[in-house]
Amino acid sequence: MISIGISLLLLNGLVKALPHGEKRSPEPTLEWAPCDLPFSADQKGNISAHGVPIYCTTLDVPLDYTKPDSQDKLPLQLLRVNATKEPIKGSIIFNPGGPGSSGVEEVSMKGPLYREVFGGHWNVIGFDARGTGRTMPFFCDMTNATGTPSKLARRGNDTRLPQTDLYNLLETKAWKDAGIFSEACYNSQKETGHLLSTAFVARDMLKIVDALQKDGEDGMLRFWGRSYSTILGQTFATMFPDRVGRILLDSVLRIDDYYSGQWTTAVRGTELALDNYFRECVAAGPEICPFANMTGPATTADDLHAELGKVFQELVDDPVIVPDTIPPVSPWWQPGGSMLLVNIKTIMYAWLYRPEQYGLLTYLLSEVFARNWTSFTTIPPTPENTTTTPEIPYNLGTSAFHGIACSDNQYRRSSPEEMYSVVRAQEASGSFSDNFSPQVWVCAQWKMEAAEKFTGPFTNITTKNPMLYVSGTHDPITTLSGAWEAAANFHGSRLLVHNGHGHGVMNHPSTCTIKAIHDYFNDGTLPEVGTQCEPDQTAFEYYLDTLAAGEGNSTVQGRSLDTAEKRSLMQGVYEKARTMNKREAVSQEGWL
Repeated sequence: MISIGISLLLLNGLVKALPHGEKRSPEPTLEWAPCDLPFSADQKGNISAHGVPIYCTTLDVPLDYTKPDSQDKLPLQLLRVNATKEPIKGSIIFNPGGPGSSGVEEVSMKGPLYREVFGGHWNVIGFDARGTGRTMPFFCDMTNATGTPSKLARRGNDTRLPQTDLYNLLETKAWKDAGIFSEACYNSQKETGHLLSTAFVARDMLKIVDALQKDGEDGMLRFWGRSYSTILGQTFATMFPDRVGRILLDSVLRIDDYYSGQWTTAVRGTELALDNYFRECVAAGPEICPFANMTGPATTADDLHAELGKVFQELVDDPVIVPDTIPPVSPWWQPGGSMLLVNIKTIMYAWLYRPEQYGLLTYLLSEVFARNWTSFTTIPPTPENTTTTPEIPYNLGTSAFHGIACSDNQYRRSSPEEMYSVVRAQEASGSFSDNFSPQVWVCAQWKMEAAEKFTGPFTNITTKNPMLYVSGTHDPITTLSGAWEAAANFHGSRLLVHNGHGHGVMNHPSTCTIKAIHDYFNDGTLPEVGTQCEPDQTAFEYYLDTLAAGEGNSTVQGRSLDTAEKRSLMQGVYEKARTMNKREAVSQEGWL
C-alpha cells in the first residue's frame, strides 16, 4: 500500500515569508500504479471510477518551504484518470475547494466526467491539499472541550429576509463557543497546523508540475479549481505568473476577501439563489413542489419569498431554542442555546448548493411553511433491528475548513467589541449572514499562523496566459458580483456567466459552458466578452432526471416522466428526509 503517513516535527521560531519565485530543483519521475486506497473495488480488487481504471502515486514535497535546508518531506497523494484519445496533450489538475474537500476523492468519483469535458485528450489528476483527505489531515478533537451552554437574547433587525442580530449572536454565544473550538484545535494540531497555508499548497502544485515536466510535459500548470480552490488558483497565478498555462476558476471567491478574513461577499447572492429555486418551484407545479400554489394559481416566487419572510420574522420575534440534546448543525458550536432560525438557514444554505438537493430543500421548506418545528427539535427514532457499522471516511480532514482558512487570514481579535465593525459589515451583505458569518468568526481567536501567509499583490496581475473564470447567476455562496471583481484583478482574463443553479457549474450542466471549457483547455480560446450560457434543462427537470437514474432508470429523461412518476419519486425523497438527522445532512467538509 502506498504510504501516506509521516513523522512530523514541532517547528519553532519566527518564519519569514518566502519570495514568490524559487529555484527549481530536479524532481523524480512519477511512478503511477493501480491505486491501493480505501475506496470500493470490483470483484477482482481493482479500484475504478465508474468502471474506469484509476492510478495513484505519491510525490515527496518539502514539509516546510521556509526551511530550505530541512530534509523533512511530506508525501502528496496523487490520483489520475488517464486520457483516452490521441494526441494525449498532458495533464489537468483538479481541486474541489472547501477548504477541506479531497481532490483524490473527487477525481476517483468524477474524473471520467471531467476527462470527457476536455474531449478525452487530457489526463485528470486529483490531489489532497494539506489538511485534507489523508495528507496531514486537520481534525480538532472536541472530546475534552468544555463550556457552559450559552443563552441568546431576543433581538431582530431589518433586512429583506429577517435574520438574527449578528452582534448579539456573537456576544451571547458565538464568541465563547469559538474560543472553546479554537483551543481544541490548537491542542490537537499545534505541531503541524502552521503548515497548511494556501501559499504552501501553491508551491506543492508547482512541484507537481515540475514532476510532470520530467515525464515530458511542458512545465506549465493546467488547473481546474472550484470554489475555495479559485483562491488557490489565483494565489498560484500571482506567485508564479510565468507558469500559468491554463487556469479555470469555477465559482469564484474574491481573493482579498478571503485573505482578509472578512468574507463579506459570501452571502451576497444567497437570496438570488433562493429566488431562483422559488421560480423553479412555481414552474414545476404543485405535483412536484407542494407549495407552488400557496397563494392560489397565480402564486409567484415573490409570494413564496414573502411568506418565508413572515415565518422567519416569527422566529426572530419569538425565538425557538433548540434542545441541548440536539447536536449542533455546525461542528464547532457547543450544545445548548442554538437558535432554530440559524439552524434552518444553515440547512437551507447547504441544500441550495445543487439541484440534486431540490427534493430535500422542498421537504425542508414544506416543514418550515407548516411551522412544524418538532421536525427540527427532535431526533428521529432508529428503526428496530437496525445495526450499522460506522464507515471510516476517506477524508479525515474534517476540520480543514478552519485549519486552512483561519491559518491563512490576517484577522485576529481579543474581544467581541473589536469585531463590531466587521460583524455589521457581514450583516449588511445579506440576510443569510447569521448562518455563514459565525463560521469564520472562529478565526478571530485562532492560535496558529501559517508559516507562509500570502499577502498579495491582489490587483493588476499579468500572467503568461489568460485565465478563464466561470461563475453562476444563482450560486448561494460565491456571488457573480464577486467573480466580476476577482476577474478584474488579472489582465486578459475572461468571465463566462453560467445561468444554471447552484455552486459549481457542473452541478447544473450546460452544453454551452462545457464547450467553452473544452475550447479553453484544448485551443486556448476564450469565450466572447459578455457570453452567457443557459443550462440544458430546468433545475427541477435535471433533478428528476438524476433521481430517476438513481432509481435504476438511467435512460429516462426528467421531462418525459409522467405526473404520477414524478410524484412517486418526490414522495420517496420526502420519506427519506423525515428520518434524516439534519446535522448529518449538512456537509462538514467545508463551505466552499
